Amino acid sequence: MALSGFRAALSRAMPDPAAALHRLQPGDLRAGEPLPFDLYDGSGRRLLQAGAVIADEAQLEQMLGRGLHCDAERFAALSAAASASGQPAMQPPQVSKVRPWALLRMLRDTLETALPTIAAADAAAPAALGAVRLAGAELQRLCALDPDAMLAVPLLIDGGRYGTRHGIAAAVLVEFMLARLDVSALERRSAVLAALTMNVGMLELQEALYSHQGGLSPAQRDAVIAHPRLGVARLRAAGVDDPLWLTTVGQHHEHHDGSGYPAGLASPALPPSSQVLMVADRWCAMVAARAYRRGAPPDQALQLLLGRLGQQADPRLGRMLSEVVGPTPPGTPVRLASGEHGLVFRRTRDPAAPLVLAFRSAIGIPHPEGVRRATSEPRLRISRPTAGAARTPPPDAAARPRRRACRGTRRHRATSHDCGACRRCAR
Repeated sequence: MALSGFRAALSRAMPDPAAALHRLQPGDLRAGEPLPFDLYDGSGRRLLQAGAVIADEAQLEQMLGRGLHCDAERFAALSAAASASGQPAMQPPQVSKVRPWALLRMLRDTLETALPTIAAADAAAPAALGAVRLAGAELQRLCALDPDAMLAVPLLIDGGRYGTRHGIAAAVLVEFMLARLDVSALERRSAVLAALTMNVGMLELQEALYSHQGGLSPAQRDAVIAHPRLGVARLRAAGVDDPLWLTTVGQHHEHHDGSGYPAGLASPALPPSSQVLMVADRWCAMVAARAYRRGAPPDQALQLLLGRLGQQADPRLGRMLSEVVGPTPPGTPVRLASGEHGLVFRRTRDPAAPLVLAFRSAIGIPHPEGVRRATSEPRLRISRPTAGAARTPPPDAAARPRRRACRGTRRHRATSHDCGACRRCAR
């Protein structure tokens, strides 16, 4: 994408209402399979992007009844291709039966070995670079396979080095945000690879900062400022010749108003990929736990980031991040009005009413498999996110001893106690 095309790309995030739309009929789509095209309402407002999954037939029937549309040219092209091959008019992509998180952990383990090899400028760096390229392609495939599962990555990914986890989390957001800008899959691939490798110039320092509290030493500050350029040098030495990949890594700390580093560049000299990565990088860092603190709840992190960005990024990117993650993205631990504690696992048309798996009852009884809750019901609405709560059910939740109930109202208030295992917390 040309550097001057940033604003044009932003304007393409919403279709032209006057563009030709085709109204879909029953049989054109299948529930439970990735959408082959973006879906719009009758006014041209995008409802779902390609790759999203409509959960069940009942939901699909309701949406078709209200009126679902797609780009007429895209529909005609798919229909013509299907007719030429003798297939039904609409043949959505096949869905893998392998769970995305199992593949994601394999991807993480691959990067655990490949990134340090590239950072060390080792003789095996070109081979490691090949593994990173494959990881980027797999990450894009997983985002199309199950968007809700992948949006939970920034909150739920664990194991391995912090730097590896952080790169994967940022890459997921970059993929979804650039897709909203209608950036091509090939250019998104370059940006995803940049997110995975953005910190190869400071891998060891990044791990040290994971447990570091307080300000940086002069040497640490110099290393942080230099790491984008060093990262570009390491990637070039490994064999990267993709200009967008290298530019995005080198400029992912530059700001819209020129206040960033290392070169102090400003728009329009910055490509969309570097600005999107800057925003994704910061939000993922805020919601991720460190050795000395818990991760911020997603809604609080979003509000803080939007307030801090100021002139550092195009305001439309902040709004786009809000649309992608919402106040409670999948993976958010929440407490319901019923007193139950659970985990958001799927978005709905109402950003404030996602589907939740409840893992603990109001009186502390565990549900190891989780109980589905529709938070659109008033009695099951989300009361608040619960930062630092267990984000996944323990392997044997039934065997875990219950926490001691809090003792007394005064202590309960003084410690902001929220054990979930006593009647006071249940209220």
